[in-house]
Amino acid sequence: MIIHVVRPGESVYTIARRYGVSPERIISDNELAFPDRLVVGETLVIIADTIRHTVVSGDSLFRLARRYGTTVQAIQDANPQLGGSSRILPGTVLVIPVGLQKLGEIYVNGYAFPNIDRQVLEKTLPHLSFLSIFSYQVRPDGSLGAINDTPLIEAARQAGVAPFMVITNIEEGASFSSELAGTILGSSQIQDTLIQNVVSTLQSKNYYGLDIDFEYIYPEDREAYNAFVRRVSERIRPLGYSLTTALAPKTSAAQRGLLYEAHDYPVHGQLVDHVILMTYEWGYTYEHG
Repeated sequence: MIIHVVRPGESVYTIARRYGVSPERIISDNELAFPDRLVVGETLVIIADTIRHTVVSGDSLFRLARRYGTTVQAIQDANPQLGGSSRILPGTVLVIPVGLQKLGEIYVNGYAFPNIDRQVLEKTLPHLSFLSIFSYQVRPDGSLGAINDTPLIEAARQAGVAPFMVITNIEEGASFSSELAGTILGSSQIQDTLIQNVVSTLQSKNYYGLDIDFEYIYPEDREAYNAFVRRVSERIRPLGYSLTTALAPKTSAAQRGLLYEAHDYPVHGQLVDHVILMTYEWGYTYEHG
């Protein structure tokens, strides 16, 4: 598989010729509603085991291997006419193996609202490892707002996808609240109530794990948040549940800003099974129904 970034002057048809696949395959795999309207910088998935590359001036096997995510040896093995040589001439057509090297497992998470379009859900589930259902809103007393998550949990289980319960510091009818997070993190009693409600929901709803998505936490509550994540980890992981936290996409440990300062990467890395870096904070696509 190749991720192709659209360049000026390119079309589905020129890209298809370049990789030796059909335009229809690119349109289908990328669900292009308007294939004649590609945007420069848009990324397309090209699904193929091999592609054909015509060597141009400046190419080398090393550069081609890096470009296509393979190795020099793999290219040489796929092109016996090279005789094991690394010397290539402009105009030479090479077979480039792609998508064959496995460097490890990839876990794919998708967030979904309970009212997600069922066709979108059914189409997406086969490609997911985890389905995080958004969200149980934490109340100031440690109780949880109810959501209609059962259909999504059942659909995920049937598809072999792990359903995750998501808790957030979102105020009812509003957005993420620093004050609400501070109330929860400042009281052991409220945390006890919250954690017990989380465990009860995990058990009664047949969840696989928990995602803590607390955002816009006051910087002074950083250590209290670490302590809360530790308490949750010590409670639910021995019960067999997986724990994930959603973290702001920081570029350095010292990054300033309400979204970033209370998210302690090293501590979360020690306490949880996975983290979700919220790179959608940098930009995302949203389609109105």
